[in-house]
Amino acid sequence: MSSIATNAREASFGANDSLKSEFVAFKTNRIIEVASNLFYQRGYSSCTLDLVADKLGVTKPFLYSYFKNKEAILAAICEVGISESLAVLEATLADEHKTHRALLTEVVRQVGRIVIERQEYVVVYQREMKHLSAADHNRILRLRASFDHQIAELIREGVEAGEFREDTDSFVAVWIGGLISWIPTWYSPGGQRSSEEVIDQLVMAAQRLAGAE
Repeated sequence: MSSIATNAREASFGANDSLKSEFVAFKTNRIIEVASNLFYQRGYSSCTLDLVADKLGVTKPFLYSYFKNKEAILAAICEVGISESLAVLEATLADEHKTHRALLTEVVRQVGRIVIERQEYVVVYQREMKHLSAADHNRILRLRASFDHQIAELIREGVEAGEFREDTDSFVAVWIGGLISWIPTWYSPGGQRSSEEVIDQLVMAAQRLAGAE
């Protein structure tokens, strides 16, 4: 076989693999989306995989081809918000040209938007995390701890740079994380305050906690 034919064949396999991965990701995300809505509306314990399958218009064995059981779907739902938040945090912190105060503002603003957009997911996590296996529970807690640790480092470096009060304890990162994660308890779409107004207040509260002048 010529090198041109070989390269074409390899490119074709690569394209097929990419399409297959995208298809699997689409189906997986769709299952998570529908299950999250049902868990949110009905509660995890009251929702069966039969209901999820019916809502999707598929069979229950189809669900098992993507998730081993209902708890695995719950774990995936619970991980969405923190995984997306960590990705935003790490991408933001990679910008070495911004001040620590500007970095904190951008992180809080973007993660606040994620929590609002993923409100059902966050509520399901907070309400149903007791149903997670110990392994899944600990894995998600480690992700949350990583988020808090990186925010704490940002604050500590900001204190050293003179951008935050010198008496600010980096432990306030935990309170900032708490403010963000509890948005769904007091924000609702169509409420008196718009999502951007809520995020603006969130940013100001985070800056105050961090000791920004």
